[in-house]
Amino acid sequence: MPDGCTALAKIVGNRYLLAKNRDLIWTDFTSNVVFEDDVFFICGVDVSTAKTCGANIGVNRWGLSACNTTVLVSSDPPYDTLLERILRESKTIEEAFNIVQSDMKSGSRYQWCNFVLASPNGVGAIEIGDGVCVLEQDFSMITRTNHHLLLPTAEILKKASASEREAGGPLSSSQRRRQEAAKLLKESTSLMDIVQLMGTHSASRGFDSICRHRSDTTVTNPYLGETVYSYIIEVSGLASNDFEFRFSVTPGNPCCGTYKEFVIDFNAPEEKKEQIVSRFP
Repeated sequence: MPDGCTALAKIVGNRYLLAKNRDLIWTDFTSNVVFEDDVFFICGVDVSTAKTCGANIGVNRWGLSACNTTVLVSSDPPYDTLLERILRESKTIEEAFNIVQSDMKSGSRYQWCNFVLASPNGVGAIEIGDGVCVLEQDFSMITRTNHHLLLPTAEILKKASASEREAGGPLSSSQRRRQEAAKLLKESTSLMDIVQLMGTHSASRGFDSICRHRSDTTVTNPYLGETVYSYIIEVSGLASNDFEFRFSVTPGNPCCGTYKEFVIDFNAPEEKKEQIVSRFP
């Protein structure tokens, strides 16, 4: 499903935080959760079939977290299937990028997107375009919205139709949103800072807003959508590789919601995993 999302990651001392606001044009959307021995993730949705497909955001037992954002809607397959593969098969950002590179070289194509990743050794973003991909890595922080920073796709996105951009909105508003997220993330040092960041508004509360709200112009602007979920993954114990995983989520706009926190224990018995899935909002 094409999302108009804000995604970011930052290492703070002995832990990292990866967060995503999921902006969709759909109403009454409910997350589907997978919790297995090695992975925990929120499912994506194939917009052509409305069926769950791959992973939208998640973390694995090796300390790698990842989420995605839409850049351009096309007839190619959804990128969520590739993100699920990364979570299942990768322990590092480098391994994740190798999977994407190999898949591109084999001829696979996906809707254009960004993958934002966090690991004990740093953070990164994989940009995916028309059969091409590029990796940006950083030791501290990374942000992405609904455009590429490294791939030379800006002119194509400027000319794209509203339906091709979907909830991502105009290129200029995506750029403003990323710049605001990057500015706020630079000053963020705690989970509460990230919570406040994800609930931040622009004056319009529209495409350029980190926390997006529907408006009375929805009929004339059907792709505006709103923030339907906000997710925050916190992984601590980076120095010792003795990880502790926490997943916080609030349905609806994070500015007025309350995050519910789940401790993700990959060694927990199956019944406890099932309890977390059943309690997920």
